Amino acid sequence: MLNKFLSSIGIGHVKVDTIVHTTEISPGDDIRGDVVLVGGMADQPVNEVRLRLFFKYEEDKKDSDFSYHEKDLDTIILDNIGTIQAGEKKRIPFEFPTQSGHPKTTDTEQTILRTTVEIPQAVDPTDEDSIFVR
Repeated sequence: MLNKFLSSIGIGHVKVDTIVHTTEISPGDDIRGDVVLVGGMADQPVNEVRLRLFFKYEEDKKDSDFSYHEKDLDTIILDNIGTIQAGEKKRIPFEFPTQSGHPKTTDTEQTILRTTVEIPQAVDPTDEDSIFVR
């Protein structure tokens, strides 16, 4: 019972690591990889794994205190994951298509793939990977 409580507040919970097979792509290419989930101290049900591709760019805006902004490009959802058992390692392959007009990577503009694991009544583990678009 204690392990389940600790997992729900983020101590000893499920860990996520997204492994992108090729981090350098051209516009229109697919991003391929695996989402690796590692169970924590207690069994935890996973509602879904959300892969969100976004464009991070630098721009000064009068209505914002921040110079970097994010623009959502696309999201894919991996579901039917089930329960991650304590200590279990689960590998989930994915293919994420990009648009032919996908913006290229520059010094001030980059593409990020953010992975979020949705676990009911718990801290949602996340991972981010940079994608270089040539």
